[in-house]
Amino acid sequence: MPKKNKETSERMVIKIPKTVADYFRVTFPHGKRSDFVTQCVLDYKNKREIEGMEEELRKAGKKRQK
Repeated sequence: MPKKNKETSERMVIKIPKTVADYFRVTFPHGKRSDFVTQCVLDYKNKREIEGMEEELRKAGKKRQK
């Protein structure tokens, strides 16, 4: 997952179960973990924005039908 822009990085601590943390360390080498988490968060953000837009369209459609 290549970095697309030169945005500054900020250190953050997340609390996850030890078994998940162990799997995470084994699966993603040092330096790739941040890229993975970044992509997951951005994907989640995008999904939520799309769901919000769909909900607004549903509400607008219901108002037109009345």
